[in-house]
Amino acid sequence: MRCETARTILELNLPRLGEADWRDIDAVEGHLKACAHCQAWWTDRAREDIRLAHAFCAVQVPQGLATSIANRLPAIPKKPRFATWVPCLVAASVLFLGGLGFFFWPSPQSLDPEALAALLETSPGGDGPTSHERMEQLIHSFARLGMTVRLPESLNYHQVVSHGITELQGRQVPQVLFQSEENGIRSLVKLLVLDSRQFDLSQYSVEQNAATNRQMELVPDSGDNRFFFLLSTQEMGRAPKY
Repeated sequence: MRCETARTILELNLPRLGEADWRDIDAVEGHLKACAHCQAWWTDRAREDIRLAHAFCAVQVPQGLATSIANRLPAIPKKPRFATWVPCLVAASVLFLGGLGFFFWPSPQSLDPEALAALLETSPGGDGPTSHERMEQLIHSFARLGMTVRLPESLNYHQVVSHGITELQGRQVPQVLFQSEENGIRSLVKLLVLDSRQFDLSQYSVEQNAATNRQMELVPDSGDNRFFFLLSTQEMGRAPKY
């Protein structure tokens, strides 16, 4: 990465705003470690920010400043008399139209159970976001929380019910919860995104957690060896009949 690119990403504060790709963030970190000039520049910038913050906090607010500013503001002109009638006319119009709606509103329609059941069925179709778009939304959501993650493309992100950050061995770990249903049986699937820079996964095997009574699977990211996805499936019982 060039010095200009690294300094631009840091200058615009893109990593904290969640606007930088995780590859760019890694490249910036690597560049700062290798480039003494950019490292000195970034240290000076941080020192300057701290100095300015202390300088702003040290400024004393003059006494009577608020009163002085208020006295210089122009006086608010009085509203003409007819202006006081405008809100009354608007309120009267709303009440009149509401009364007409009450008399001319169509009579209630009987509820069709089949139409209601079809509407409540979970379907990934329609005009909503695709599974890939929902995945991208989750990645940006974790970025706003200060976490850089990759997520597997093969999962159905229409089944996501919640996501957040959990703690594992004193480290912050992103997790995503899915709810799936097959043959009338609902399952809760938990996805943990493990970073190889935080955990040594070279000797780990899911058989070590066989006593947890959960179906577990460890999937490495196909792009590199940094992210590993630990999937845990727990049966929630049969879906209720409505």
